[in-house]
Amino acid sequence: MTQQITDVTSSAMTDAQQASRLRPFKVATVEKICAPDGGEGQDWYRYILDSGRSTISGQRRGSRKDVHAYATQCAEQLNTRGLTGQSIWSPRGRKPAAATNAK
Repeated sequence: MTQQITDVTSSAMTDAQQASRLRPFKVATVEKICAPDGGEGQDWYRYILDSGRSTISGQRRGSRKDVHAYATQCAEQLNTRGLTGQSIWSPRGRKPAAATNAK
């Protein structure tokens, strides 16, 4: 007699299902702007990252090419964070359990 085992997890999504729900950030625009208050020098740019659901804008000084590269790197880091559920800026370990005062 042959038994067939089926693994059914209704709450778990496949990678393909998760990927279809994700809207990755992309560099939408990089445009030249005047220096912000307190900013010195020229060659300031505003960049916009867009995911369809959220928009992030920032300002950076440098060449257009450098600012575009920086914005692309930011988008990649945000997308990685969204896929793994972890931040590249936060510690990887678990937080210690709260101490209890048992008597």
